[in-house]
Amino acid sequence: MRNIWLKNRNRVIFLGLILFAGFSILISKLWMEQIQEGSMHRNKISRQSVRRIRIPAPRGKILTSDHHILAENTPSFDAYLYFEEMRQTSRKKTAKYIEDSLKNIYETIGRKPEVTQKEVYIHMRRPGTPFKVVTDMNPQEVAKILELTNSIKGLSVITGSNREYPDGSIAAHIVGYTRPENPMQADDRNMFSYYIPDPKGVRGLEKAFDSLNTKGHKIRGLKGSPGFSLVQVDHLGFVRQVLIDQVKPLPGNNVVLTIDWEAQKIATQLMAGKRGAFVLLNADTGAVLSMVSSPSFDLNEFVPRISQANYDKLLKNPGIPLLDRALQGQYMPGSIIKPLVCLSFLNNGVNPDDYVICKGYTKIGNAKIRCVSWRRGGHGKVDLYTALQKSCNDYMIEHALKLGLEKIDTVLSESGFGQKTGIELPEQAGLLPSREYCQKTRKRRWRAHDTALISIGQGMIEITPMQAAVFTAALANGGKILKPHLLKEIRDSHGTVLYKQKTEVKGEIETSEADLEAVKKGMHMVVNTNSGGGRRAQNNYIELSGKTGTAEVGYGKNRHKNVWFICFGKYKGKNYAAAVLVEHGTFGGLICAPIIKQFFSRWFWFKDHRERTP
Repeated sequence: MRNIWLKNRNRVIFLGLILFAGFSILISKLWMEQIQEGSMHRNKISRQSVRRIRIPAPRGKILTSDHHILAENTPSFDAYLYFEEMRQTSRKKTAKYIEDSLKNIYETIGRKPEVTQKEVYIHMRRPGTPFKVVTDMNPQEVAKILELTNSIKGLSVITGSNREYPDGSIAAHIVGYTRPENPMQADDRNMFSYYIPDPKGVRGLEKAFDSLNTKGHKIRGLKGSPGFSLVQVDHLGFVRQVLIDQVKPLPGNNVVLTIDWEAQKIATQLMAGKRGAFVLLNADTGAVLSMVSSPSFDLNEFVPRISQANYDKLLKNPGIPLLDRALQGQYMPGSIIKPLVCLSFLNNGVNPDDYVICKGYTKIGNAKIRCVSWRRGGHGKVDLYTALQKSCNDYMIEHALKLGLEKIDTVLSESGFGQKTGIELPEQAGLLPSREYCQKTRKRRWRAHDTALISIGQGMIEITPMQAAVFTAALANGGKILKPHLLKEIRDSHGTVLYKQKTEVKGEIETSEADLEAVKKGMHMVVNTNSGGGRRAQNNYIELSGKTGTAEVGYGKNRHKNVWFICFGKYKGKNYAAAVLVEHGTFGGLICAPIIKQFFSRWFWFKDHRERTP
């Protein structure tokens, strides 16, 4: 055994030396990689990272009921800088590098700077958020920018979309506009390394339908669900590897409105050059067929973002184009309130055939309230029908003083005065007259003179044109106060109907069918007799019943008249109700009634002609 050991000793020693040398080399290499050069490797690893890039979803379209596009998307090629990939050894050097890069970019494509130095500094506090530096580039500009990406770290061209409003100012108050969402305020900001924001609705239906909360339905609105891609970025800011090419975003849904495009276009043309509003409703469903506020503004000025100078011009415009007069303008109703006041008389025992002697004025204390007939010495004998036909103030005031405010207020409240209609857009509630309001604002008690003014639509009472259209529709449909709506249905990007709006009854004017018919008879005489104040609304298509109105407002040099016309009628089995208001007018019968005549003549001619066309 000893001889065998001695014989193989040299081999064992030699083999041991080889193993020892191998382990020594391995340990030495591990020490060099992990200890001596470890910090360098850790630095390299730390400077390579996975980025989750947010991909915005295409925004849904807004269309009229006859599928005319009011808002859509157009492709846009935009240049972005990713400040994360442009970082230098200090914040000052990073800012300088970004400034030099921007100068190079704008000089290369021959554009004036689109961002300011202040915006750059603000954006540097938003790590991981891309910064748009050039918008809506043409193909030649795209090619030049792509060449620069080899020399400018963090520069990228991204295909996006711009919101486009093909008709500019038509239906601008309805549609509204968008602006890029602030990434720092976005709900899903923390889910992404690079955040490319969606456009966000900030006005009109763009805002109201950004997301939808329909009863019992969870449906995407105009804003879709974003997608994403995963990439690995090296320490120089270049993509080394695409880990996930793209999880595609889900597009927003399309919103189809109740608006009839031809009706909207005609009403807009008829209201051009005026300050006022026009509202047309389906009196049986509450669907808004046309809603115009004049003057208007061009929505495309807000794409992608309106300049401060242009926005200031809109704010300083004396016509106040940004005000949605149809929903947010509050006006004294004048004589268009008289059908409702007459209903309150009938509800409380007044016979429609009983008459009042109109002398042309009513004296209350030392004050006189004139009737429109004051120059002629009055209307003489006036019953309810004639009072509506000729808009007699004396008739209204005499009965109102006997009846009192509270009983008149009952009908006004049932008709929606002092309450928002519930339409999808921001609106004002108007003003329902009350003794409490008088005490609070005028610091005095309610007087008989106040009741007299209310009975003719003056004094402490205000409504919006939409409220006027809603109560007019109620007179047409038997007393139902309908919730007006602009939404007809929601469709996905393939055209599948996901949701349909239903008619909603908010309340009812408590009256008898006989009393309602008496008021409707008087309103029919307004339009369809030679002495009716609204006779200029007569047309060859629809037989209307209506009421004119004139309200004097303001003081001194600013005193002026706002004029109204409300009407309803049936055409081919459908009931329609309309309200027109014009500021700084003369008389409702002279200004507003002809607008209604032209509107229905042109609209129904178009509809009939289209139906006959094969």
